[in-house]
Amino acid sequence: MDFEHDEHAEGHATDDGSHASVGFYSFIAIVLCLVTGVEVMLLYPPLSAMPDFVRIILLVGLSIAKFATVVAFFMHLYFDHPITTGLFLMGLVLAAGTMVGLIHVMPGPHEPRLMPTPKPAVGEEEPAKEHSSFQRLDEWRVRVNA
Repeated sequence: MDFEHDEHAEGHATDDGSHASVGFYSFIAIVLCLVTGVEVMLLYPPLSAMPDFVRIILLVGLSIAKFATVVAFFMHLYFDHPITTGLFLMGLVLAAGTMVGLIHVMPGPHEPRLMPTPKPAVGEEEPAKEHSSFQRLDEWRVRVNA
């Protein structure tokens, strides 16, 4: 494959007609590997001794930087027309909004989860159903007045 004249690369050329070289992409890959190494180091001692909120902020920041770098250079958005970048960002905003919406719909660890009641095995009696609070109140009144 000829790296000097690539028809796919011509569609992604910058304004002056140049395109990134293989060496440039290799440099970006090395930087991404180093950032990943820093992320892994944050999870093990001695860096794991820092407060959790600091580690989370650093991990999220490094992840966003890696994401932006991959999108900009390996998806060639850096070299494309701004409209294609806008279309990509619209999809990204929709996906992020969907994710945030789903997170808020799901119950948290402090909220009870609704678990289905198991069906009785063959030959077993079905467990008694719980009464509503009004039925329990009526049963209590009958016992008290008896």
